[in-house]
Amino acid sequence: MLLENLVNHFILFKPKDIVSGDFTWATFVPSPSGRVGEGLFYIACCDSTGHGVPGAFMSLLNMGFLSEAIKERNILKPGEIFNYVRDRLIETIGKDEQQDGFDGIIICIDMSMPVRAESRTITYAAANNSPLIIRNKEQIQLSCNKMPVGKGIKTDSFETFTLHYQKNDSLYLFTDGYPDQFGGPKGKKFKYKPLEELLLKNEPLSLEVQKEKLNTTFEDWKGNLEQVDDVCIIGIKL
Repeated sequence: MLLENLVNHFILFKPKDIVSGDFTWATFVPSPSGRVGEGLFYIACCDSTGHGVPGAFMSLLNMGFLSEAIKERNILKPGEIFNYVRDRLIETIGKDEQQDGFDGIIICIDMSMPVRAESRTITYAAANNSPLIIRNKEQIQLSCNKMPVGKGIKTDSFETFTLHYQKNDSLYLFTDGYPDQFGGPKGKKFKYKPLEELLLKNEPLSLEVQKEKLNTTFEDWKGNLEQVDDVCIIGIKL
């Protein structure tokens, strides 16, 4: 699915245990025109509540509801997809004050759009996690809604954001596992700013080398300490 629709990408996926609460998910909705390759391509990078077996169970549930929203309910706007998944999660497991769900990002690329500078757009929804764009050696931090997909304090509708991008922009989606990892000489968290600086430094390199350097930096930072959470980073050359 990914290689068919998104050739220029990498995924760094490092579960804490054998199975994971972090997940990537993708689907393609063909255009009504029936023309080959035209349609809407979705990709999500998400962090379910928990890790290990409980996290993996939540991931399967979340992926099922994402597919249900798009494939069965024909909900195509990213914000409305997250609204639907939240409702289904609350309906299914939201009893007894459970607050399971996920933080994450889903992006939608219209593969039917003509490739013109003025029409390069992606729509997306973001729950607690923000996508990052690197353009001409500068970082562009994108918006997100500060609430999870699931039962929480806020129940506002998720927004569908529009991202205007340029050819050769680099888009990064990631969960909190990498920045939250303890390590280094003082045993402290890696944190988000150093991760963003690392992505900026490595962005001119090939996607394969970027992935290798992210992995090496993580392992060097962690050292002999235990991995504290699942790790997932997606890099996309637009």
